[in-house]
Amino acid sequence: MCGRYLLLNGKKVLATFALLRDLESTGQAFEELPRYNASPLQRMPVFAVRNDSLAAEQMRWGLVPHWSKDGKVAFSTFNAKSETLDQSKLYGTYFKGSRCLIPADGFYEWKKAAVTKEVRGAQRQVIEKQPMCIRMKDESPFMFAGLFSVWKDPEGRELPSFTIITTVPNELVGEIHDRMPVILHEKNFEEWLDRNIKDTASLKKLLLPYPAKEMKAYRVSTVVSSSRNDVPECVKPLEKE
Repeated sequence: MCGRYLLLNGKKVLATFALLRDLESTGQAFEELPRYNASPLQRMPVFAVRNDSLAAEQMRWGLVPHWSKDGKVAFSTFNAKSETLDQSKLYGTYFKGSRCLIPADGFYEWKKAAVTKEVRGAQRQVIEKQPMCIRMKDESPFMFAGLFSVWKDPEGRELPSFTIITTVPNELVGEIHDRMPVILHEKNFEEWLDRNIKDTASLKKLLLPYPAKEMKAYRVSTVVSSSRNDVPECVKPLEKE
């Protein structure tokens, strides 16, 4: 599962990855950064091939299928399981031809921990959810693997939207949660974005847990637990790890 993430600097994203350095324009894709606590239904920058060229644009988090009658979905579509994409009635079509990259600087998961607290005058163990921020060790940006859709209203106005693909966790994230977002290696970007590639068996081989040795996780304030809080405190470590 991936229900919150952060993205701080669009210029840094463009400078980090060779594939993006030739983009002529990113329009308004990065105008609302930094985002310290992005959550579903919000609009975030996405890279995708549209009209035969790579473009950066804002899309809404939570995929709305192009065939939706009213531009709404009755269930959660902000994550898609990598293991079942090719069999999915919802995601199968987009897996074959509408793949995208979602830039991020980190993501959040909540770790269950037993803590001792005073309850009605007695010391008791209770289970709390401690938010954790997961980033690259060097805090460089990375790319989630995603799928996108473009829904159109009766007047032809577009609503582009996306979902983040998840997989089993690596050793680091596995201590926190039983799923993690798929983070693609830069060498696989072009293959992932190529809409002419329909070989889902080959594409599924890219959807693996990112190496734990290149990542870090640290505790952050519970201020991040509310999607209304989009402030630097969300990403600030509570203590040195």
